[in-house]
Amino acid sequence: MRIFAIYFFVALATSGLSLKANANSNFKLSPEVEYSNWNLNSNVTPEPTQLIAPELLAQATTFSDVQGNWAQSFIETLVAQKIIQGFPDGSFRPDEPVTRAQFAAMLNKAFPQNPTREAIAFVDVPANYWASEAIQQAYQTGFMQGYPNSVFNPNQNIPRVQVLVALANGLNLAASTTTMAGLNTYFQDASQIPDYARNSVAAAAEKTIVVNYPTVNLLNPNQIATRADVAALIYQALASRGSVPQLAASNPVTQYIVGYQPPAAQPAPNQQLEALQEQFLLAQPVVQERIIPRALGIPGSSVGSPSAFGAEWGDLFAGVSFQSRTRFTNAADGAVVAGFGLGNARTAVGLEVAVTVFDLLDNTFERGGVSFKVHRILGEGLAIAAGVENAIIWGESDTDSSAYGVVSKIFRFRNPAEPFSSLTVNLGLGGGRFRSEDDVFDGNDTINVFGSVGLRVVEPVSVIADWTGQDLNLGASIVPFRNIPLTITPAVADVTNNAGDGARFVLSIGYGLSLTPPVNQF
Repeated sequence: MRIFAIYFFVALATSGLSLKANANSNFKLSPEVEYSNWNLNSNVTPEPTQLIAPELLAQATTFSDVQGNWAQSFIETLVAQKIIQGFPDGSFRPDEPVTRAQFAAMLNKAFPQNPTREAIAFVDVPANYWASEAIQQAYQTGFMQGYPNSVFNPNQNIPRVQVLVALANGLNLAASTTTMAGLNTYFQDASQIPDYARNSVAAAAEKTIVVNYPTVNLLNPNQIATRADVAALIYQALASRGSVPQLAASNPVTQYIVGYQPPAAQPAPNQQLEALQEQFLLAQPVVQERIIPRALGIPGSSVGSPSAFGAEWGDLFAGVSFQSRTRFTNAADGAVVAGFGLGNARTAVGLEVAVTVFDLLDNTFERGGVSFKVHRILGEGLAIAAGVENAIIWGESDTDSSAYGVVSKIFRFRNPAEPFSSLTVNLGLGGGRFRSEDDVFDGNDTINVFGSVGLRVVEPVSVIADWTGQDLNLGASIVPFRNIPLTITPAVADVTNNAGDGARFVLSIGYGLSLTPPVNQF
């Protein structure tokens, strides 16, 4: 049973490294960069209101997956104006869907306008939600509406027809006709346009805002809008206001613009004026992209059992743990863990890999294991994961691999700068070390329930209660320094003497770092 006890505080060390748990609030790392306070890499979509240092942004306006794409002209112009942005891996992902919250953020960048109506409290948009300010602004300026009962559905993928309705409403567009006969002149599938949207769609078509790919006379109004679709529609809305140039007739993408007319010919330029402009034109400064590692220190939500949040591509972590005595002995011991992440838990799955050395004070580095966790973020504060602790073991050990599945949910109550701002709940099923003490001694291959709750009592501190499947552990997770991603987790294990040998003190210290730049992913 000693190894089970040793792995307990290894898990404790990694619990302080739950990289994607609690979010929000602001503090400054430098004069140019403003990030989420105590959580610079949260499990929610990045905030559009964050001020990102120029050296952290991809300076190029071209992307690996946009070259030759039908919407390339729209995308590259909007990226150059910082209305939309790409991803840290150099991609734009034009075929991915856009949520209503992401679209609200894009609208506010493309069309900064004064409010025309009072704000509304949407029941599913808490004050500390990453896009709450953007959603309120999109609502107050008349671009976006909610659903009945003050619902906004921020994580819902937005259909094409809603994009057109939002643009028409926010820009106060009106159609000369909204009859089905008029709409049928533009679209073969006009009958699929919802009644509430006919005026807006007709007005957008008259203003040459509508872009239909791959068939210009098929609107597909109820189809989910892609990032390429939204870029094209926003570009055309800006062009209708003269904010960006109309595309030249020679550009092949114009074949997808409903009602497109080539722009009027421009007068011949004055050669003498052009020469003077070139003479006094300042050279463009050379801008180099520089990735600055960012911290990941946040209060944890468990002290002995796994959570569903984990490391992703570019995330690194390490930890050290100590306990005053191991189970059924009077000997103190320690352990170390280090790991990294792969993949993307928001768009696909993330993979966390952790290497643990079980024994620091006796037979140091002669015993250890490698653990794996596959995890996926499903929505605002919700994640699932499956993993195997000690999937690979080296050295003499009396522990087995422990497979498990776990679900985690963050309940946010108020701004994290206020007391008792959020509660994180982890609940899972597992074998191996998660079995009851009796089943372990009897050699029964069973599955048992484990779980934990972490209450964020103040901004940098959470208090935790954790049932490991064998015993109850109570502790706290503390981030003592705002600018250092360090998490300290003191705890008392087996406080109820359920495992049979009494309470003992354990302590872990974790450090996490991400090497990927925190750019806005919309």
